[in-house]
Amino acid sequence: MIIPTREECLKILKEQNVPDNVIAHLKAVHDFSMKVCDLLEKRGINVNRDLIAAGALLHDIKKVNSEDHILDGYELVKSLGFPEVALIIKKHGLVHIKKEEFEPKSWEEKIVFYADKRVKGDKIVSVDERFSYIRERYKKEDVENEVQFTKKIEYELLGDKKID
Repeated sequence: MIIPTREECLKILKEQNVPDNVIAHLKAVHDFSMKVCDLLEKRGINVNRDLIAAGALLHDIKKVNSEDHILDGYELVKSLGFPEVALIIKKHGLVHIKKEEFEPKSWEEKIVFYADKRVKGDKIVSVDERFSYIRERYKKEDVENEVQFTKKIEYELLGDKKID
């Protein structure tokens, strides 16, 4: 498994002309993901931190100027030679969540999915606040299933613990 380093991820983002505000979001998702890793490791659950870091840093690589940033990001990162990181990207979003191939299943996939749902811009917010923003930003009225799905993953990852 070949995983790009943080520096390589940042270089890829620059080469892809990812805007600074999206990079700020990616870095915040990365940092929050690492906090989730810390919590899981304290519970004796081993996760691939490097894979999570790269997935978090690259998950929105095609967020701008893309009809489907999840599939486009997946294809791009896979074409760069990082298929495992590409899978994390494929499973981070809500658009295709009802299709099993897009559902986060591994710890690594769940961590990046969840961290993305806790970061609005570059700020850590609650799941409810993030989904309030998603409703407004993307004109999605009914996201209750997605909220419940995310809260189920939140409980799997954190239990009764809180991370800010």
